[in-house]
Amino acid sequence: MKVPREVGKHTRDKVYSENDPYLPPKGKGLVGVVICKDCTSVYHNKKWFLDAKMYKEKKGLKNVNWVICPACKKTKENVPNGVVKLKGDFLKQHKDEIMNLIHNEDARSKKYNPLKRIMKIQDKGGEVEVHTTSAKLAQRIGSILFKAYSGEVEYKKHENAKFMRVEWRR
Repeated sequence: MKVPREVGKHTRDKVYSENDPYLPPKGKGLVGVVICKDCTSVYHNKKWFLDAKMYKEKKGLKNVNWVICPACKKTKENVPNGVVKLKGDFLKQHKDEIMNLIHNEDARSKKYNPLKRIMKIQDKGGEVEVHTTSAKLAQRIGSILFKAYSGEVEYKKHENAKFMRVEWRR
């Protein structure tokens, strides 16, 4: 579906993560102090935080459970929940600006939820592919690219809504 209309209104509320097998079952959380040994995210009150101050505070405790967080597991196992493909002559001319915009969105996203992050970026000559741990982040990247540079953006959502493929071109 091509989206020349207002950004954000077309699929915003249609991506859900409740059935993500990497997350604990809904209503149940991890017990005790939990820290990711790869990215140093801290699990507290049923939510992950990427906070250096909290990490310093918690890592010295005796009963710390060192685990691998869901985002690091997805990255290690190469299981993206979103793929953003960027194409076009405009990309070639403004690649640095576009990549800075994408990296800024990744940093903003990790600040609020460290489980939503970019897994990898593949430069394939004339196109770039961005793999994300979250379908929502892939959708958001497509949305900010459309808002900043217009062009054409397509959103292809898998039936179970755990996977989003976004294609942006200009």
